[in-house]
Amino acid sequence: MAKELVKVETTESGMQVVDLTQGLPDLSESKELPFDLMADYWTPTEKGESKRMFFDKIAIRQVKDMQTDALIELECAFFLEQTTEGGKVQVKTVSNGSKRLVGAIVANEIQRGTPLLVTYMGKKKNNSNNFQSDIWSIKPLIINI
Repeated sequence: MAKELVKVETTESGMQVVDLTQGLPDLSESKELPFDLMADYWTPTEKGESKRMFFDKIAIRQVKDMQTDALIELECAFFLEQTTEGGKVQVKTVSNGSKRLVGAIVANEIQRGTPLLVTYMGKKKNNSNNFQSDIWSIKPLIINI
């Protein structure tokens, strides 16, 4: 009996999407892509903490409210960060919902795929947000190819 053809498309990010109405292909010999879709929420703890990442998108993410522990919807910046684990290069998704960080990315019209050095510069006193806001440095990176 001939094997039935399954329609498979590849997305911009390299992920495959299968038309589930045409049957399921065998996954026993499939290979994993070197990135994890689970987004780590980056909460810098020290002034000067930085990450070299690729900007991915601005999207809504549910996070816990710091005062009430209730889930709230927060507009976040999402990035892709390369890491090395066990000698293997992996890519993980990192997000942060600082209004100043998200606002700077939107205001500067940073495009998806832009390499950036994002550095936490500490807190600044203000009249809203419990009198403290996170301060960031966002510098574009030049890739040596």
